[in-house]
Amino acid sequence: MSDTRVFQYPRLATPADIPRLISGDGVHHVWPPPGTTVIRVAYPEPWVLVSGEPTAGEEGDWWVTDLANIVVGQDAWKAQLLVSLAELFTGPIVPFVGAIGRWPVIFEQGKSGGSYVRWIKSTMRGTLGGVEQFQFGINWGNPGSDPDIDETEALALAQVLGTQWGLAFSAAQTGAGTTALFSPDVVFTEVGVTQCTQTSGTNADGSGGNLEQDFETAWWAYPTATRPTGSQSYPPLPYEVACAVTFHTDKRGPSGRGRAYLPPFATPVMVTGGKFDTIPVHVAGDLFKRFFANVEGATTYEPVVVSRRRIVLNTINQITVGVIPDSQRRRRRSQDEAPYVAWTRP
Repeated sequence: MSDTRVFQYPRLATPADIPRLISGDGVHHVWPPPGTTVIRVAYPEPWVLVSGEPTAGEEGDWWVTDLANIVVGQDAWKAQLLVSLAELFTGPIVPFVGAIGRWPVIFEQGKSGGSYVRWIKSTMRGTLGGVEQFQFGINWGNPGSDPDIDETEALALAQVLGTQWGLAFSAAQTGAGTTALFSPDVVFTEVGVTQCTQTSGTNADGSGGNLEQDFETAWWAYPTATRPTGSQSYPPLPYEVACAVTFHTDKRGPSGRGRAYLPPFATPVMVTGGKFDTIPVHVAGDLFKRFFANVEGATTYEPVVVSRRRIVLNTINQITVGVIPDSQRRRRRSQDEAPYVAWTRP
């Protein structure tokens, strides 16, 4: 399933709108428009944003509220907005409205401002041997309904995700336990959550777009005694070696796929030809299957792949894991190579 939302910034009424407002032709004094989500003013949005299409009415209908209703619950911003609009509150609209707070705000059905997506970004982070760090991201969304969380809710969600990851990590998977895939060098330490918004797509080369992080990432740290940690007694593979878990959606091509790179397995996972054995590969896949099921059972969110070019969220419906090791070179930046000087020219 994919989710792309249309959006519209409702507008302030002008004198030209007065005759229709008086006649009531196709005018609905209902707010928010049924079936839509109204996103209050918050960075990066300079004005209220209506996401979705009404489930009632017809194209061209107006759904009307007033400025006082728009600013309810936003006291810090209310005074600033009213001051900035006061100089525009002139002419025929003044005697018709009477007070600036009663200035009509109009959403016109069928008039879209463009595509819009909002999603929740989570980051799983940990350490390798106490000297390196690893992390991978998983995105979450509500196909058909935009998430709208604040920093406090993000921190609470980070704890839920961390708890569910810990439960999945400690559970017995297909053929073996997950903890036995990793040495004690692998320690998951924290989970971060933030919310992202985008209304303009990136270019083919990945540049452009207007991705905005709605607030600073909220980090929840595992208590030391509950950190998901590897239990395999054998040493780990080089820290830059990773197992790539691929997320597939109904959308074909790169925009419909995502990846997470697990930290390095312990050495017994390797077989002839420099490949992973099939059992740890199955266990890694089942780890994410269980994690996704846990989160969907504990929250209202689904795992998604975000296409920043097409401005769409695609629900993950398949997980695959390959036997060929991948590499994340940034995971070996802090290790001491202790180089052996084999020769120096006299």
